[in-house]
Amino acid sequence: MSVSIGRKTMTGRLLCGAAVCAISATGAFAQSIEDEIVVTAQRQEQSLQDVPIAVSAFSGDDLQARQLESFQDIQFNIPNFAFSRTQFTGSTISIRGVGALAVGASTEPSTSIHLNEFFVNAPRLFETEFFDIERLEILRGPQGTLFGRNATGGVVNVITNKASTDGVSGYADAEFGNYDSVKAQGALNVPLSDTLAVRLAGTVIQRDGFTENLFDGRDFDDRDIYALRGSARWLPTDNTTIDFTASYMREDDNRARYQKQACTEGPLSPLLGCDPNGPLQFGRQDLRGTFFANTSAQTFAGLISPAAAAYGLFNINTPVLGTQQPTDPRQVIVDTRPKYDAEETIFQLTAKHDFENFSVKFTGGWGNSKIATRTDFDGGVGPELTVPQAVCFGAAPSTLPLPAVCNFFGGPGANSFPLSSFDVGITGPDGRVGAIGGNIQSRSSNFQATDLSIGETDYWSAEGIITTDFDSKFNFLVGFSRAESNGFADYGVNTTGLDYFAVTGGTAAAASQAFVQGCVAAGGSVATCSAGTATPTQLGAGAGAFNAAATQGFSFFAPYFFNDSEDVSLESNSVFGEVYFDITDTLKLTGGVRRNWDEKGSREREALLTSASNGGLTPVVPLGTQSVLGLLDANPFVPCTTPGPADEPQACPGDPTGGLQDYFVNSGDFNATTGRAVLQWTPSDDMQIYASWTRGYKPGGFNPASTSAAVPRTFDPEIIKAYELGIKSNLGGSLQANLTGFYYDYSGLQVSRIVNNTSVNDNVDATIWGIEGEFVWRPTDRLIANLNASYLDTEIDSFSTFDARNPTAGRTDVELVSNLSNSIDCVITRGAGDPALLLQNGGAPLPGPLAALNPLIGGLGGVAGVGAFGNCGALTTPNTALGGLTPIQAINLNLGRNYAVVSGIDQDLSGNELPGSPDFKIAGGLQYEIPVGASYSLTPRVDAYYQSSFFWNIFNTQQDRIDSYAYVNAQVKFGPTEGNWTARFFMQNVTNEDAITGAFAAGQGAGNFTNLFILEPRRWGFGVNLVF
Repeated sequence: MSVSIGRKTMTGRLLCGAAVCAISATGAFAQSIEDEIVVTAQRQEQSLQDVPIAVSAFSGDDLQARQLESFQDIQFNIPNFAFSRTQFTGSTISIRGVGALAVGASTEPSTSIHLNEFFVNAPRLFETEFFDIERLEILRGPQGTLFGRNATGGVVNVITNKASTDGVSGYADAEFGNYDSVKAQGALNVPLSDTLAVRLAGTVIQRDGFTENLFDGRDFDDRDIYALRGSARWLPTDNTTIDFTASYMREDDNRARYQKQACTEGPLSPLLGCDPNGPLQFGRQDLRGTFFANTSAQTFAGLISPAAAAYGLFNINTPVLGTQQPTDPRQVIVDTRPKYDAEETIFQLTAKHDFENFSVKFTGGWGNSKIATRTDFDGGVGPELTVPQAVCFGAAPSTLPLPAVCNFFGGPGANSFPLSSFDVGITGPDGRVGAIGGNIQSRSSNFQATDLSIGETDYWSAEGIITTDFDSKFNFLVGFSRAESNGFADYGVNTTGLDYFAVTGGTAAAASQAFVQGCVAAGGSVATCSAGTATPTQLGAGAGAFNAAATQGFSFFAPYFFNDSEDVSLESNSVFGEVYFDITDTLKLTGGVRRNWDEKGSREREALLTSASNGGLTPVVPLGTQSVLGLLDANPFVPCTTPGPADEPQACPGDPTGGLQDYFVNSGDFNATTGRAVLQWTPSDDMQIYASWTRGYKPGGFNPASTSAAVPRTFDPEIIKAYELGIKSNLGGSLQANLTGFYYDYSGLQVSRIVNNTSVNDNVDATIWGIEGEFVWRPTDRLIANLNASYLDTEIDSFSTFDARNPTAGRTDVELVSNLSNSIDCVITRGAGDPALLLQNGGAPLPGPLAALNPLIGGLGGVAGVGAFGNCGALTTPNTALGGLTPIQAINLNLGRNYAVVSGIDQDLSGNELPGSPDFKIAGGLQYEIPVGASYSLTPRVDAYYQSSFFWNIFNTQQDRIDSYAYVNAQVKFGPTEGNWTARFFMQNVTNEDAITGAFAAGQGAGNFTNLFILEPRRWGFGVNLVF
């Protein structure tokens, strides 16, 4: 993707993945060729070069030498490995194009994360920086036998330094840099006896923000993090080792979930908010194409009554523009300061005993992960808002005032618009329901929007493995594993526009209904009272009833968007085994199989204004309402005729859940058999060649709750079949060269898009292939160079769907309707000989008995030649005045037309690239030790990285492309050749590249903006390290 604004060009990339075929280099390199790296990639200790898997491994010294501080940095040192932030407080690792592309509480990553071989279910990867690490192992490709589920992309295993009985030891490291950065870490190892030792390690990270907010002059995106890790090792016998590790991490700062928001201005902006065509820009969003359209005069008139139009904040034919953002990606203008709070606790135990011919190993642990964040949703400062005069004083000829609404917004002329607040759940911690219950986070005279993302997961897992070591041609490994987790994930959006429509619309609707009821009670008819033709006495009675309701005040429920996922549970069991057969002294065959049983469950619901009570304009609740759970109807497609009271949900006949299906209750089983077969040839001590076949699996899950029948409840599992050919070699003792080729046949890859204001996960089939190579060269003791490169080709096999950002797919023979009632737009298609239907596009007004339909098909204003504002629901809802036909059916029947209303025009995505899959990546490093006198040395090192462009989205549009970029790090170390201290000067992102690693496109209700995830800017500083 290229973001070209003025003279500045932002280039970047996103990470995500899919089905791959690639040729990969199988390499991991120590700082010297002579150093043997021992890994546990096959669940037993082996030399890296002996493992028939594409593995990259880094020792603790490697991490510091290459400035690999986090997973964000690791991607610059491994072929076909990518890492990016994602929209909802998470992150994704993509290996060979296989990443976590699905969105939802029950979705799972495609890379299995392990801490000392303990499976970590919900790691806070994005927040964590490495400290006191023994080594980092990254296995590329599916690991279907030994790691099983969620290892379709690969495996990451972080091995921490363990306590040692060898003596007191440790280290201390301090670093100071720009942005007032201060980092400190260290460890202390203390033996308590010949068989027992303890180790304590920790790190602290503090710095100022990277992002300048021109709205208030305060920077944000800072860091305030600390982490502790304690470990103990007990050696009860010569053959028994027991390790216990406890770790804790806490972050409390104003980290930004995204760095910049982009929006392209164009012909479709009035209807969609941001135009999906043309290059991505930092333009202004038109709020008419968002939920803010609910506050227009036309929406009040169409949904409540013509007289209610005077309560609208604006006219739909007038542009309502957001902030013009600076072109500098490190500058923003936003009115909400981010808040980021993350916490993680892990306890882990490993016990191993070696018998004469076999070993038994147990690994288990428990973890808890918490996250709570708030950020500016609309990425700017909205337009100034003014409470219409009619709200406080009424308007001629027939609009009556709404006293409760006038007071709610501060009284005449105050223009104090509240913004709802909630912490967890539909209500706040005290039970109040957002602004309508008095739970307010702020007031403003501008349009304001924030979002909140909160989650927590408890998890545990246990695994047992028996590994033989017979002095024969045959050995085997058998094991079992069990894992459980339970948690919740909440996501909400609050805007002043939603609060205004909820309160003003709810009061107007309740008062209008009371007017008719009061008028009818005085002797009028529904028809004459509604038309205002009843007698003065009857109309006066209606006005009195209207005033009573308008003084009380009501609101539509809920006054915000809220997606609520509770009791998100997982139970996973598996048994697995591998056999190893030495056919000859140089030829080895490995075969493995694993059976996986996964059971998932969740309770999910969604609340947004009129989504309660089957999508109608009821219920309305009095201002000050607290508990309203009895009004929720998570599943309006299951009949429920006896709802409980608003504060006391009760079951309906034939419906066992409380209230009106207050939650979707999901449950499902996902089972699969995975495994691998490997043929390994070792023609010499310095070379091995292997060929493998692997079957991997990732479970399916449940889509986030939606009140739309168009959203399926579940999505299917992923199955990958991988074929790999690799060679590992040490040439001449100074050059290590590892190469791999791979081909993936991927079924059911899980990808996400926004439909009806919520995430929907689809399954697509794909093919991937590629090549990778890793090399390290050490011609002298002082010089070391490393290089890795990869090529990746990805392709969707056959899949069609519509892009909610561009529902017309660029076609000129269809018409876009921007839906004023809920911003879920639709498209009108027509037959070959049919004229355009929308009045703005030249269609003649409908004649005779169909004339009443004209306002429903585009009479509310629009953009010539493109589309119009309207009401999609009105076009497709049966109408008694039309004999039970929908308006579209009536038009087709009476005029012989072939119009149809669809959500969007399907596009054939066959042949499109998978997200997060750049074709080319190349990275290299050069380090040389320069003697300084007889006792000191100066060691400069430079690492450089380049990747080609790629798409972050399966639609592969111009706005989905992320451009290529280069990234350079440099470091100089100085210290004694035989001493225990070093000093260093470092610089990261030397060229200050504004590189994009990922993106997220919001839905139609949000106006189709794009959030960008950008790498950190140039950082430099000084550090000192002491080892003892």
